[in-house]
Amino acid sequence: MRSIQLFTRALLLAITTCVLVFPAGPAVAQVDRAGLDGTITDPSGKVIPGVHVVAEMPDTGLKRETVSSPTGSYDIPELPVGTYTITFDHPGFKTLTFVDVKQVIGRTRTLDATLQVAGGEEHLQVSASSEQMDDSTDALGGRIDKVQADKLPINGRNWATLTALAPGAVDTGGSNQRSIRFAGRGRDDDNFTYDGVDATNIVNQPQQPYVRLSIPLDAIEEFRIDSMLTTAEGGATGGPQLAVTSPSGTNQWHGNAFEYLRNNVFDAQQPVPASTSQPPFHLNQFGGALSGPIVRDKTFFFLAYEGYRQRWGFPLLGYVPSSAFRTQVLADSPELEPIVNAYPLGTAPTSDPNIDQFSSEGTQAVNENSAMIRLDQRFTEKTTAYVRFNYDRAVNTQPLASSGNYLEDLQQLTSTPVNGAIELLHIFNPNLVEEFKFGYNRGTADTDDLNHTGIPYAVSVSGFTTLNNNRFSTGVGNSFSWIDNLTWIKSRHTVKAGVEIRRIQLNQGNTEAGTITYASTTAFDKNSVSSATLNGALPINGLRKTQYYGYVQDEFKWTPNFTVNLGARYSFFNIFHEVQGRANPFDFATCGPQGFCGVGASFGRPNYGDIDPRVAFAWAPENNGKTLIRAGFGMYHEDGQLDDQNLPISNEVFAYSLSNKTIPNLSYPIDPFLANTTGIVSPRAQDRQRKDTYVEQWGLSVQRELPGDFVGTVSYVGSHGVYLLTLSEVNVVDAATGVRPYPAFSQVSWRGTKDASSYQGFSVAVKRSFSRGLLFSANYMWSHEIDDGSDGSGDGDSLVPQNVACPQCERASGIWDVRHVVNANAIYQLPFGPGRSYLNQAGILSSIARDWEVTSVALARTGFPVNVLVNRSSASVPDGNSTDQRPDLVPGVTVTPTGGKSIGEWINPAAFALPAAGTFGDAPRNIVRGPGAWQIDFGVAKTISLGERARLEFRSEFFNIFNHPQYGLPNATFAVPGFGSITQTVNTTTPVSPIGSGTPREIQFALRFAF
Repeated sequence: MRSIQLFTRALLLAITTCVLVFPAGPAVAQVDRAGLDGTITDPSGKVIPGVHVVAEMPDTGLKRETVSSPTGSYDIPELPVGTYTITFDHPGFKTLTFVDVKQVIGRTRTLDATLQVAGGEEHLQVSASSEQMDDSTDALGGRIDKVQADKLPINGRNWATLTALAPGAVDTGGSNQRSIRFAGRGRDDDNFTYDGVDATNIVNQPQQPYVRLSIPLDAIEEFRIDSMLTTAEGGATGGPQLAVTSPSGTNQWHGNAFEYLRNNVFDAQQPVPASTSQPPFHLNQFGGALSGPIVRDKTFFFLAYEGYRQRWGFPLLGYVPSSAFRTQVLADSPELEPIVNAYPLGTAPTSDPNIDQFSSEGTQAVNENSAMIRLDQRFTEKTTAYVRFNYDRAVNTQPLASSGNYLEDLQQLTSTPVNGAIELLHIFNPNLVEEFKFGYNRGTADTDDLNHTGIPYAVSVSGFTTLNNNRFSTGVGNSFSWIDNLTWIKSRHTVKAGVEIRRIQLNQGNTEAGTITYASTTAFDKNSVSSATLNGALPINGLRKTQYYGYVQDEFKWTPNFTVNLGARYSFFNIFHEVQGRANPFDFATCGPQGFCGVGASFGRPNYGDIDPRVAFAWAPENNGKTLIRAGFGMYHEDGQLDDQNLPISNEVFAYSLSNKTIPNLSYPIDPFLANTTGIVSPRAQDRQRKDTYVEQWGLSVQRELPGDFVGTVSYVGSHGVYLLTLSEVNVVDAATGVRPYPAFSQVSWRGTKDASSYQGFSVAVKRSFSRGLLFSANYMWSHEIDDGSDGSGDGDSLVPQNVACPQCERASGIWDVRHVVNANAIYQLPFGPGRSYLNQAGILSSIARDWEVTSVALARTGFPVNVLVNRSSASVPDGNSTDQRPDLVPGVTVTPTGGKSIGEWINPAAFALPAAGTFGDAPRNIVRGPGAWQIDFGVAKTISLGERARLEFRSEFFNIFNHPQYGLPNATFAVPGFGSITQTVNTTTPVSPIGSGTPREIQFALRFAF
């Protein structure tokens, strides 16, 4: 405790010192803004000092001014994203004006100017090029602008779908925040910011997959994805930085209203499993936006709303007791009445007289509403502010599956993410800017599982479909961020520094749950329970911690064509504590044989040494500046998914395992006192001395301006992940003695940070921003990722070693190792009609042919690794741990079927064998590759002008237009029916989602009105 107090005092002293030394100190981290710099020369190449430079945003009247330095350089930092007019004025020279200068998120644009000696026409005006090279960072990534967000076909209109277009991105199927990985990192390494404040979900990094509209598309100006190698301004995770910026109102009134419609009538059939009928599906997305001035040139507003209504039917198939067997059970064991009555009546007999088949129709209903409001105020030319608030509420009610079968159990998922930001920006002089931000981020995840038994436990009877738990769980997370950033320009140096204090609150709890298991229908008839796991109710716990971040960065223009970027970032992630001291950490290593460290004990030891150096350079070797060479290195610390740091609260209530081997007459209802006297305790353990994960990243790239406003980039990147999240089991059986080291406990799940990874990638990209009716962007990436079983910092991307004593034996290609990825997108306005190349004369044909637009998105990749597993009993494994066990390889037999890979047989079963009892399987991890996937989406739109400012657009969008089958991974559990066959699509949501990527062909229609 004293060490934390000393650290806090030292940090506050450092902040105070910065404020005193730099009274208005260096400004906002440019993750959500833009910058402009350059060098001003005369026709002979000599620099011109003292040039008056003005950057003006015509839409809002914003002006920023500066004067070139003695070296002829100028720098205007922290510009809002948008389109500017840049004017250069100096006595004795003609005034030079650049129009349509695009300032984009997270980038400093270099705009050099050559002033002509005065004489003749005194004012020259030119248009800036549409796509510029980036010499401010060596980050691997990309930018999605407003045009792409508005016009590209997006299945479900989830903005996160477009992040798959960035170099380094891999879409695993589904196109939501939880299905897209970047540069070999796991999904829980993603760091989201919205207007520069934390927008990462609190409970786990990305938002819940059923939350589609947490940020409506109309509430996005543009966003940037840095897959790797961000500057010191970015941090909090070792993975990609995804920065979104919201739009501002302007002096012009703008608005729109839209409706997007999908219906199963226009959709193709799923390729697997084969079906003769199309389940009913209806999706409506509707909404609009309105923006404009409240006080011209001073006060602006922006409003956006989007609604999502989905109804989707799918078959319910399961197995239930027959009518005769129901009667028999109720006569023999009347106490089972609530369980028997919870099974729906069967609809068809089976070969077993005790079992009927059940079939019915279920419906998934998703209702979601999302809204955003932003208010901007310009107090003076030097002081501006804005307030932005987002609200979303999603409710998803759907049938609840059990091992792929369905009865009438239901699940309701409710999430209400909220995000807000307040910014105050003050310009003390052209070289000194300060910005303060306050951010609020809230994520909720409530899950309500409902069966019809009226008891809290799931009921599993061999031969019947399992009745699920009646269980409610809740997770509510809040983060409060106080951010102060500074920018100070001194000669050729642009120094940025900043601090952030982030308070995190995480409240979690759930009702009791468990599973009662009957080994057969006969055992069920006699009410003879074979085993039971009982998990007590967890009261709402409050986890709290405060995190501290700081960075300093110097962008030094060594020469006009050589820039060096030096920086460092410090992170103190801290550790959780429970507000009422109820949590009970468990760790044999630090708390001895008793395991439990005691109620109120510390969750672990914080790490104070997370300092991350960042260095990069950019060099333009040619005088024309058309070639740019960049290189960089950086370290990136993170503390991982917060939901992996809360294990001590689960130990407040014990999880017990009961068995009829120790309790011969075990039956329902379970005597609650049995668990306390005869149950085996199953706590959850975490390493209290865990180190924070860090990733070392490096890269080299060459950019080149190409004809036609294109920019091409060739890149190499690499990374080395250290102290990655590790899942394992402790207190396993000692193979020599046959007993557990601590007999009072069963096998204990354990989490720490001991794994490692490596990543290498080569990328080729070309891009042209939207100009003269065309936008085009494409990239190809080859990469290889290797790890020890953890592909990130989250539970969902990790697995337990088959031999917990040999974690290094797991080293292999990671589960998200995809060797080849191609992403592309295009927008093209057809060249017909007035002002275009063809049919430009007034007439009927010109009216029909004008204002047509086609759009497309293409994604392609090779296959993911497949880990072949085998079901084994605990008694057959040397240490008793049956989790994630692999089979033996048969020498000389290839894993590829002799007739080649097919959907029915992707893996050769003859290549594997069951391991002998008392041995581990010798098959390496991820030995097989699944099928690749490719998909092309296409859109066509026609715009009709309604007067000078209004327009109506009709749009048709075709997702997977060629209906190419998007096959998922094969069944990889050896020695079970269907091993090696593929029975699902790449979009693996259960049931298969009709939204996102990896679907069969689907057609969407839209109508948009805008003014």
